[in-house]
Amino acid sequence: MTRLSTAWSKLRWSLAQRGLAGTMRTALGRLQPQDGTAGVEKPMLHPFDQRHGVDTSGLIGGGDLRSGHKNDVFNTAYYGMAPSRFRRVVEDWISDSGHAAISQYSFIDLGCGKGRAVMMASEFSFRQVIGVELNASLAKTAKSNVVAWTDAGRAVCPVQILCQDATEFSFPEGPCLLYLFNPFAAPVVKRLIERLETEFAGRPGMLDVIYFNPEAGELLEAHAGFKLLWTGTVEMSEEDAAADHVASPEDLCSVYRWVGV
Repeated sequence: MTRLSTAWSKLRWSLAQRGLAGTMRTALGRLQPQDGTAGVEKPMLHPFDQRHGVDTSGLIGGGDLRSGHKNDVFNTAYYGMAPSRFRRVVEDWISDSGHAAISQYSFIDLGCGKGRAVMMASEFSFRQVIGVELNASLAKTAKSNVVAWTDAGRAVCPVQILCQDATEFSFPEGPCLLYLFNPFAAPVVKRLIERLETEFAGRPGMLDVIYFNPEAGELLEAHAGFKLLWTGTVEMSEEDAAADHVASPEDLCSVYRWVGV
């Protein structure tokens, strides 16, 4: 990709995510004098990566997540979910008696990035775990991570990574738990909801959604087919809080259930 096309891709992403005014403010901010050190250090490895020999650390801006797909402009960013937050929410969901046994559920992570959540989900006794990622480079890293993870004997259920558009994913039969860590902006979430309407028509109670940083959560809450089960903040462990320089204690998580229309 040429420098011109790269710059154009980043501009399109910024306009889609920030609007014209936000793009101009960001550009003006970058013209301010810098000390020459900001942003040049490599991200420190999260203890999760150090412990398990995988690669899920770092922050990648949405403008740098280019695949050539029309939905690139709606990418948010890549950043791995704090393990303590993920496990607490999944454990709380499992303890809810209002759904079928976890062994009947397929866990689906749309926009799985490098696969941290996919790996953690595979430690639970789901029917299967599937990560879907549009960016080929991230999907390749996720696949390598899953191989290392499964070779170490940590996965207790089948797990796979697919490189494809989330809005074209065909959900498996049976109950599904959909996981979203704010992977894309509202226009893609809207198309995903349309997909879910089709996939789960006539299947009330067969889909739950865990949505971290639910920036487009109002689309689910306004839809007659979804019921908001819970929303609130999730505490991080001391280890995650020390290692995580992006997440905030005020970040929300919402859990929804498809009740049908």
